[in-house]
Amino acid sequence: MTLPAAPFHMINAFGPSPYAGNQASVVLFPKGDPRTKDDNYMQTVARDFNLSETAFLHPLDDVEVPTYSLRWFTPADEVPLCGHATLASAVTLFNYVHPQATELHFQTRWRGELVAYRESPVGQGLRVGLSLPISEITEEKRPEVISAVLAAAELTESDLVRVASFDFGGPSPVVQLRDDIDLANLKVDESKLLPSVSATCVYTQVVPDNAQKHGSVKATSRVFAPGLGVPEDPVTGSAWAILTGFYLSSFGRDSVAALLPPGTDVAKATIDAHQLSARGGALTCTLRDGRAYITGRGWRTAHGTLENPLE
Repeated sequence: MTLPAAPFHMINAFGPSPYAGNQASVVLFPKGDPRTKDDNYMQTVARDFNLSETAFLHPLDDVEVPTYSLRWFTPADEVPLCGHATLASAVTLFNYVHPQATELHFQTRWRGELVAYRESPVGQGLRVGLSLPISEITEEKRPEVISAVLAAAELTESDLVRVASFDFGGPSPVVQLRDDIDLANLKVDESKLLPSVSATCVYTQVVPDNAQKHGSVKATSRVFAPGLGVPEDPVTGSAWAILTGFYLSSFGRDSVAALLPPGTDVAKATIDAHQLSARGGALTCTLRDGRAYITGRGWRTAHGTLENPLE
């Protein structure tokens, strides 16, 4: 059986410049393509791309707003949510498939409908806003998880502000550090997170900044997911969706309130977010109607067509 062409686009997502941010491949299947039901095929393609995520798009019935099914695969597994590959998918569709559209809908397997909004003219460096769900965050009390996150980064309990947790297909701690810890240069041995942290580990902090705008705070993060085949993720939109809830409506709320002018409503604050990986990434995060609204830019660096080497 000869399969139809499946174009792909490689996008640097949440990059403040063309060669920063997190890389994702976006594969666009034609409508009705049988490969959309072949999990093994998609996993194999994601392993061949060998990026932190590959997104697979499939157009659904024509409606007023362009609507696609969307799934995400790391080189090792399918994940329930990926922010940077969603932004990469939106940048691809806005720029190269639906240049007149200002809104896109994505139907996902585990996180329901996601919405993307075009916030700048089409072209390189397109800015997109994403409405993403906020998972429930709980206090992390398991001693084996706390021991693992401390050992992996050679930290002590005195370096911590708090440890919380969310479900990302397994234990996924959010480790808030004191603001005087040098998070960018922290040496993290991600292998020590296993097996206690089987999914994702987020190290984060709020950074005092005298140049803050009214109602805005700066926060940073680094994200490790060795159990998903991603030692350190360059920029993690799904983690920042969690951190939006963490800092603006949950455990980290007091840390943000301490940096804002008196009387400011923390829930209406903006997070000036930076991921401190080697590639680096930048985005802004706010709460809208109980969901995280995160924005960032995307840049295409390559495109092509998937071939079937067996034909």
